[in-house]
Amino acid sequence: MTTGVRLSQLPVGTPAIVGSIELPPARVDRLAALGILPGMEIAVEQRTPVYVLRSDDSLLALEEELARGIVVHPATGA
Repeated sequence: MTTGVRLSQLPVGTPAIVGSIELPPARVDRLAALGILPGMEIAVEQRTPVYVLRSDDSLLALEEELARGIVVHPATGA
């Protein structure tokens, strides 16, 4: 089992690295198509009405189910 915190529990504005994605394969493929992959640095910008993530200069909106399936770890130097 992967240690870390669910993206849905990450405080807004805290940078983190995607450690794993614990979702059904079709959902993992959907996230990969959006560019969300293990090793990627992200931060939650907002939680409601949907999760908004920042990665580099991009913003992505995700439903809560997807946010609960992404396990992250603190970014180094954060």
